[in-house]
Formats: sequence, structure tokens, C-alpha cells
Amino acid sequence: MNAEEAKRIVADQKELVEEKLASNYIKRDTGDISRFLTVPNVLAILGVRRSGKSTLSLMLVKELNVKFAYLNFDDENLYGLIAKDLKLVEQAIYEVYSSDVGYLIFDEVHNVKGWELFISRLRETKRVIITGSNSKMLSGELATSLTGRHSDFILFPFSFREYLRFKRVSEETPISTRRIAEVNVELERYMEVGGFPEALMIGRDQIDVIYNDILFKDVAFRYKVRELEKFKDFSKSLISYYSSEVSLSKLAKVIGVDKKTVDLWSFGVENAYLVYFLPRYGEKPRERLTYNKKVYVVDPGVISRVALRAKDKGRVMENLVALKLLRDNQLKGLHYVKGKDFEVDFYDEVNSRLLQVTYSSDKVEEREFKALLKAEEMLRARELVVVTYDIEGEEEREGRKIKLIPLYKFLLS
Repeated sequence: MNAEEAKRIVADQKELVEEKLASNYIKRDTGDISRFLTVPNVLAILGVRRSGKSTLSLMLVKELNVKFAYLNFDDENLYGLIAKDLKLVEQAIYEVYSSDVGYLIFDEVHNVKGWELFISRLRETKRVIITGSNSKMLSGELATSLTGRHSDFILFPFSFREYLRFKRVSEETPISTRRIAEVNVELERYMEVGGFPEALMIGRDQIDVIYNDILFKDVAFRYKVRELEKFKDFSKSLISYYSSEVSLSKLAKVIGVDKKTVDLWSFGVENAYLVYFLPRYGEKPRERLTYNKKVYVVDPGVISRVALRAKDKGRVMENLVALKLLRDNQLKGLHYVKGKDFEVDFYDEVNSRLLQVTYSSDKVEEREFKALLKAEEMLRARELVVVTYDIEGEEEREGRKIKLIPLYKFLLS
């Protein structure tokens, strides 16, 4: 790459950014993450491909009304870029934007080998936002060189609240019968199409495009997967286990590959934020390593398009609850609980609560309450919750109050 080439690429991307900034975008429920934009701290916005990371970055600087520069390293014109080329890129940015630009946004910068030292140098004088669809991008040289001076935010596709905002439906928790019905109709649609912004704007078929890009660009290419057909079968099978325990050893036998390969593939799809593996609660770390994990998929639209089995509404509900908890807790402190004769879907350690999810049409089965009470004996959680489809109220068992919350209300809370 030469200086003129770098300048042309930066200028071309600047034109696209200006068009983006002129558009209206859905406000994301991120809290005040702009507070992390201080020198020498780096804000890393991470998450699955096409969840809106670059748009969120641009919305942040637009709201702050500051001078900024933007560069997307997922551009095919930058393919093969190496660390020594980054000096030319930096020079091009100052020529195209301004030498006194104070904010820098680098999209998918981890595509460049050796990017870490480049960012580490820039953050000493600039406010830097980096985005990535690779959960391990901050575990290497950057983490060492920054010595903790970075803040990570995991962005998901639209939540149900953000989906309603996109559809121009009131996101306030409904009270009237008519409004509850309206919100539940949208919830049914959300369970089908999910929250990828492109899928909502273009159509459900776009989910297939996003899914294939994740598989091949973020996993197969990065991890040099050779057996592509078997890898596709593996991914489809794994997604079909949504809201269920999965044994990777058994899955390896079904697919016809060795366990080491399946471990690598599962690491890849988790690293690309396509799925999340939820550990079973164990008092000792060693116990947690021996248990099977439950798998949850990043978006209900992917489940409806990819999963092999017929859609199970109860399991889709559970996946939605998992995504809300993962989103709210930023992946921290979430487990499932299992004993000899009971299982509870979620232990939210951050908020000290146990949650059970059930697709109940008239009443909650007694076994759901019993499971919560048995888990509560073990964990002493402050709050016990059953997320239902449409039942609301409160039950009391053995002196403990158990909240019953409809799914729509839980997702909007």
C-alpha cells in the first residue's frame, strides 16, 4: 500500500460515513458508555457481526458533536494490510479529516495483525473507539500494553424494547388489554424475525446472509476450517440445541469429527458471538469444568431460520430471557442450576435471583415452584421469579414469595 492508496480508501469511507450520519437511527439502550471515552482509555464495542457496532460508534460521536475520523478495516481494499502499513493509514486520516481530530473510530481493527501497538500509541493522545466481532481480541498484546485501560461493551442485535422502537410501537409497559394484545402480537413477530437491524429493514432472508458471513468470515477463515460441510452441519446442530444442555463429545460423534476439532469449532462460534455457553453452577471451579453447558443463540431470528427441529415456543422464550440477562449483565454472573431431582433455568448471581421460564397458558406447574425452592436452599437468592407467557401475579411457598412475570413485561423491564 502507498500513501495515495491509503488516502483514497479513507476518503471513500468518509463519504459513506457522511451519508450514514445524515440518516436517523434507532437509539440503543447502552447507558452512558460515552463516559469511557477518556484519554488514555479505549472503548471497545464488541458483539456479533451486523449488530450495529459501527452505527453505535458513529451515534456516540454525533451526540458528542466532536471532530472524529472513522476507518473500517473490514473493507476488501484493506485486505492483507500489515502493521507497518498503519502509519500510512494514520497519515491518510489526518490528511482527509484533520490533523487535530480528537476521536478515532476503528471498525474491526483486529483484522490487521499487530494492530494492538498502533492503538496503544494512539490512545495516549486521542479518544479511541474500536469495534470487533471477536471476543478474544482484547486478550492479547492490547490487554498487556493497556494494563487495564480499556472498557468493553457487548452489543447484541435489537432487544425487544429496541425492536418496538424500530417498529414505532410504544415501548412503555402496557396496562390496557388492547395494548397488551398489541405488544404480544409484536412479540410473536420478534420471536420469528429477531433483532438484526438489516433483517428488519430488508427482510428475513437477510438473516441467512448474516449467518453465513459469521460462519465463513468470522470462524472458518479465522480458524482455517477445512471440512466446511461438516462445520456447517456442526453449527446447525449446535444451534438446534438452543436452551438445552449440549455434550460436545456426543456432537463430535454425530458429525463424524474428533473432539478436538469440535472444541475448536465451538470456541470459534462462541468467540464470534453467535452462541453463548452457559455454565452449570458449581461451588468449586473444578466442578463447573466437568458439567455440560447450556447453549443460547444470539438472536431468535437465527433460531427460526437455522435450527433443525420444529420451533419450541417454551425454549424460544427461555432463549429470549437468557439474552436479556446476558445483555443486562454484560455476560457476567449467569449460570443454570441442576440438582439430583430439580433444575432451574437461571441463577443471576449479579442480582441474586433465581429465574424459571415456562410456557404456561393457564397455571404454573407446581414442579417449577419446587425447583426454585430447592435451588434457593442452596444459593440463598434474594428473589425468586417465574417468567411465564401471560400469567402475572405472586405465589407463596414455604414462606417465600415467588413473582410471576409475563414475558413481554420481563423483556421491557
